[in-house]
Order: sequence, then structure tokens, then C-alpha cells
Amino acid sequence: MKAVAPLWGQMVWATQDRFPVVASEPWGRLERIAPGVWGLVSTPLEDRTTLCNGGIISGRNGVVIVEAFASNDGARWMTEQARRLTGRRPTHTVITHYHGDHTDGLRGMVETPGVEVLGTDVTIDLSMQNGDEQSEVLETVTRIGTRRPTEIDLGDRSVILVPRRGHTQSDLTVEIPEESVVFCGDLVWNQMVPNYVDAAPSRLSAEARLLRAMDASTYVPGHGPLADAMALDRYIDLLGDIEAAARKAMDRGISSEQAGEEYRIPDGLGDWYAFQPTYFATAIGAWMSELEE
Repeated sequence: MKAVAPLWGQMVWATQDRFPVVASEPWGRLERIAPGVWGLVSTPLEDRTTLCNGGIISGRNGVVIVEAFASNDGARWMTEQARRLTGRRPTHTVITHYHGDHTDGLRGMVETPGVEVLGTDVTIDLSMQNGDEQSEVLETVTRIGTRRPTEIDLGDRSVILVPRRGHTQSDLTVEIPEESVVFCGDLVWNQMVPNYVDAAPSRLSAEARLLRAMDASTYVPGHGPLADAMALDRYIDLLGDIEAAARKAMDRGISSEQAGEEYRIPDGLGDWYAFQPTYFATAIGAWMSELEE
């Protein structure tokens, strides 16, 4: 497979020149995307304190943190960064889906007095079904529906939570229309092979195309460096190539495991890092299961 090895994978998270870095730790860096908007790029090869990407959005009447991250320490660090950068404690936290690298820091997040955590009904229910050790914290999360967007009014700007699905049964994007910024959760990965373990492949591809059609200036992916429209194009092409590999595997009558071992990312898409070497087989297998229905 054409995915970079761990040593070379460090290049994926090399500091870029597009945005100024306002904080840097072994587990990630905060980049100033727009006035009052910061994106966290986690660097999990060194330290998994945060693991997933996220961010901070400040307005006149509140401060939103996107994601609860992979640990209580990661959540506390982001809370401190919000206070340092905005002069105020966070008022809201949004979790984009139920996977642990985005929610395991909930206990650390709710230590902030008055913070309201928001997630979809499905996200909270799936977390509880998994026997989450933070069930008492999850019971305090504000449930939002999966049919219509939800607005967080920060006074001088609105933050729009848009329910979607594809990476899981229930995903959220966090959108700031005035700044042309979209926090994508794990519907988008940049220079990292996406995890299809709970994915609905055709829906994931459709949502990625819908996000691209927004033509946002900046997409904050769930993992990997901050993305622009060209990066999202490469991601969509990768999703399409994985689908094509699954269809070819079915035509040949081979297993997803064999197809995953044989799979090579096209040269034109560059290098992509995979957390696990099985990610290609998982992705191809998810497509094969959907196509067989």
C-alpha cells in the first residue's frame, strides 16, 4: 500500500505556513484560522493527549470548543487555551460523533463551570450503548436532533451545527459561515487514510462532496493538517478510488483482506498516513458489504 511509514508520517504534521501557530505541545498545535477562530491540529505520532483535531470559536457572548478529545488532560488543555486566547471560560462544547478519540475527555471538559455540551441523540445513545464509563457525564449532554441544523448564537457570530452521517450513524459539522470555516469531524481526513469501521461508504462520499460544494476557505478535518479546497479534492478522489478497488475486488471474487493488501494509493494523490495497516481492508470491506445489499 502507498501509505507513509511512521517516521515519514511525521511530515504529515509538519508546521505549515498558512496560519500562525499560537500554541504548540507534543500532542498538537493551535493555528489561528480567522479572527476569534482557532483550529487544533493533533500530532498523534508523538502524543495522543488530544488525538483528534478540534478548535475554539469565540464570540461576544460565548466561547465554543469543538470536540472533547481523547483524554481529560487534552480537554483541560484546550479549556486553558480558550481562556488564554479569549479571556473567558468556554460556554459550549460540541462533540461531532461518538468515537472515543472525540469524547473520552468529556469528564475533563465538564469541569469548567457552566459549560454546555452538545451532541446528537444518536451520538449520545451510541456512547451509552458502548458501556461508556462516562455515562453520568453523557446524561448531562444537551441532545440535539438529527433533522435540522442547530444554531449557537455567540452575539456577533453564529455557529451552525449541521447533522450529517457517513463516518458514523450520526455526525455533526460545525460551520461558521461568516468566516468560511467548517469543522468537519471525521467526515473529512487530510493526508490520513480514513477509518471506515462504522462508515456508510456511499453516504460518506456524498457528504464529502457536499462539503466541497460549500467552497469553504478552510476545512478542519477530524485528523491531519488543516485543509483547503484542493486538499478536499484529493480526499474525495481517494474515497472514489477506494470504491473502485472494492468493485474490482468483487468482480475478481477476492476478499477485502486480499484487496486491502494489494491496494496502492494513486501517485497523483500523494502520501497518506494510516493509523493501522488494516484501514484499506476495512474501507474496501465496508464498500463490499454495502454493494452486496
